[in-house]
Amino acid sequence: MCLLVVLGLAVVLTFSAGQHGLTTRPAGAGGGPCSVVEQIRLAADIAVPLVGTGGRQRCEITTASAPGQWHLAVAHLLQVLGWAFATLFVAGYTGIVRKA
Repeated sequence: MCLLVVLGLAVVLTFSAGQHGLTTRPAGAGGGPCSVVEQIRLAADIAVPLVGTGGRQRCEITTASAPGQWHLAVAHLLQVLGWAFATLFVAGYTGIVRKA
């Protein structure tokens, strides 16, 4: 449940960055602003560990300005929370399997 909340917050973060023009495609991906789908893939890459959607290769948060740096700092915080909650999920699942 908490991992879904982190994913939701990451989606809000990437949409916020997109609204402020802080998400762009890397030069290797053609440059320009990211689409909505690319922003969602970026959010999934930020929030859900061990599941790679390739979102970071197609869209990134630019850090040329202070708001971009703040968005990236929050993205790193969400990534840490995603790892923590995924670890707790795996530990809980392992405990259930051991009891069965």
